[in-house]
Amino acid sequence: MTTADIVSEKQIGSGIKAFTSAQGATGKIRFLDSPEEVLEFVDGPDVAETIVISRGGTTTFMSPALMAGVAGLITLQGAPESHLGILSREFGIPCVMSAEFTEGIQTSRGETIPADGTTVRLDTAGDTGLVFLLGKDA
Repeated sequence: MTTADIVSEKQIGSGIKAFTSAQGATGKIRFLDSPEEVLEFVDGPDVAETIVISRGGTTTFMSPALMAGVAGLITLQGAPESHLGILSREFGIPCVMSAEFTEGIQTSRGETIPADGTTVRLDTAGDTGLVFLLGKDA
């Protein structure tokens, strides 16, 4: 292993885990903000290597992404008892809900989220759900 192969990580977010998963998830971020974006996403490549971010209350249009087999899910609002939290447990998809981030880009509504394509790791093994930035600059 060379120095170039070493990947560091830094915690950039936390929230409520939908369920405990020792495995967690690692993948590239994709923010899905509309039904059209979800449908385009599920027909594209790399679904299984993607951690999607959505706002709360998006169960109806996020369901196809869960059924397509995303690596993980982050919601900006919501609780484990919500429909999206229940679906993530049913599909066994690690999920961090009501996530708040310490760094990233701003959405049109002023929320801070990691940019699309950013590699992150979800840790849902402890008491809370954690989001870690992965990379040489983390």
